[in-house]
Parts: sequence; C-alpha cells; structure tokens
Amino acid sequence: MKKLSPIKLALTFAGCFLGAGYVSGQELWQFFGVFGLGGYFGLVLAMAFLFAVATALTALARNTGVYEADKLVVGWDVKVLRGVMMALELVFLFGIGTIMTAGVGALLNQLFGLPLWLGGALFASAVAVIAIFGLRGMVSAFSVSVPILAAATVIFGAVSLSRYGLSALPHTVTAGQNQMMPVWFVGALTFSCYNIFGNFAVLSPLARYIPDKKTAAAGIGMGALLLLCIALGVMVSVESVPSALSAQLPMLSLASGVSPALGIIFGVLLLMAMFGTSLSSEVAFMDFVCAKSRKLDEKRRLLIAAYAVLSFAGSLAGFGDLIATVYPVFGYSSSVFVVLLAIHWAREHRKRKNAESAAVS
Repeated sequence: MKKLSPIKLALTFAGCFLGAGYVSGQELWQFFGVFGLGGYFGLVLAMAFLFAVATALTALARNTGVYEADKLVVGWDVKVLRGVMMALELVFLFGIGTIMTAGVGALLNQLFGLPLWLGGALFASAVAVIAIFGLRGMVSAFSVSVPILAAATVIFGAVSLSRYGLSALPHTVTAGQNQMMPVWFVGALTFSCYNIFGNFAVLSPLARYIPDKKTAAAGIGMGALLLLCIALGVMVSVESVPSALSAQLPMLSLASGVSPALGIIFGVLLLMAMFGTSLSSEVAFMDFVCAKSRKLDEKRRLLIAAYAVLSFAGSLAGFGDLIATVYPVFGYSSSVFVVLLAIHWAREHRKRKNAESAAVS
C-alpha cells in the first residue's frame, strides 16, 4: 500500500469510528445526549482525547519501528500483560463487528421489514468478502463513504436548526441514566477509551504508511474535526425531535418521518457507516491474530469465515442493548491500557530527548 496523504489518513481515522451507533445517534445519545448541555462539552473533550492518543500511538510506532499494538501499548516485555491486552483487544474488535451486524439487522428491519437474522447474515457475509483485501480495501472503502456521511449529517443538523431554531438545544447540564456513566465527564472519557482501544489494532499497522509527524498531526487532526462535525449534526438533529429516540436507530426514524425516500437515503448512508466500521474491526482482528502465528495467517480466509458466522450469532442479542452494555464495560477496562500507552510514549520521548542532548554536548 502507498504512503498515506493527510486527507486519506483523516478519512481512514474518522471512518474507524463511524459505525451504526455513531451515525444513527444511538451511541452519541447514550454517551453525550443524555447529559444535556454537558454532552456538548463532553464531545469536544472526547475528540481532543482521541487526537492526543492517536498521535502518540502513531509517533511511537514510527520512532520505535514497532507496529504490533500489544508491544506498543505495553512497553515492557511482560508477556502476561501483553497477553491480557491482546485478548481484550480481540474480544472488543469482535464485539464491534457483532454490534455493527446487529445494527444492520435493525436497519433493514426498520426500513423494509426484513427479518433481523436475515439482514445480519447478509451483512456479515458481505464484510467477510471485502476483509480478504485487508488494509488496502479498508482505506479505499473509507475514502468513498466518509465524505458522503459527513456531508449528509451536517446537512441534517443545519436543516434541523433552521426548522426548530436554537430553542431545541439543551441549556442545562443533566445527569446520565446509565449508572456506569453518571456525569458527562465520565461519559466522554469512557467513550474515548473504548473507541481508541478498539482502534489500537487498526492504527498500529497503519502507522507504517504515515510518512512523517506533520502528516500524522494534520491527518488525525482533520479526522477528529470531521468526527466532531458529524457528531454535532447528529446531536442537533436528534435533540430537535426527541420522539425519534424511542427507535433503535434514531436518525433513521427522524429521516423516515420527514420523507420515506429520505429515510431510504439515510438508511443507505447508515449501511455505509456500519460496513466501514465492521470492515476495519475485522481487518484489524485478522492482522492482529495472523501477525502472531504463521499457521493462522495461512488459514486467514477460514478465520474470516468463522468470524462472520460468530459475529452474526452474537448480533441476535439486539443492537441497543449491546451498545449500553459492551461499550461502557470496555471503556473502563481499556482505560488501563491507555495509561500504559501514555507511560510508554513518555519513556520513549525522554530517551530521544536525552539522546539528542548527549549528541549536542
């Protein structure tokens, strides 16, 4: 694969997060919307956090020449700790794929009345086929889908504001309904931790295609800004029509309420978002596993097929319930590894500074 430009890096970075929960409003509402005005503060904090951790990870990979997530995050040669990190990463990546599959089942059921299991099965099969192409296929998919998603959600937000005015927006800071996220600050950090943890395995191998520090900062910065704009568009739209929150996919319900044709259009956009996130999770899962074993790498296609079958089976648990349970749990557990990454980055940064000082003197 060729070196990434800032634009391609931005689209790839943003695409990793634009799944069913994010673009549909379900995830953003549970982690930010329930906190009223505080949720908007949380959004800004979360994007700044994602930018900081992602730039640290890619810088660490380029400076050390290490592109395996477990070795980058855990800077000490402690096999047990790296093993725990790897196990959690794989479980979470699988969980994301499962949630996306459940989201597609809910989407096709809401739009066309297709049975949940059938929509999920078709989606899991389609993602498995593209996953065979690895990182190259993932970057190509995001280059097409992310700009369209960004434009659509921002337009939705602008239309909502023009129709309902600023009075539809929250003016107070409220408490959350989920006991694991009682205040907006905790919701923002939980969201940030599980999202960046889930993308350690995507960003680590991708770092070898980032030519320099400037490209990394510009690309990841634009990606984070793009995510913020999309989130604001979704949040404003959902805040304007609270009745849509009763649906599994609030933004789809809102679009369908305006016009059946608009509902189908937004449904296609959601499908693109879910496809991209599910694809990035599956590719990262396979790269992570196959990097550890040559025998498994030789059986990559069989592993991809098994992943598809198991993610479909797990998706039958339901979309909204999976988001409310899986994401907060991983937000807390993954925070430990975000701290370990920060420590590793600080150690390597200090080493480089000391080496530079010694060379000058």
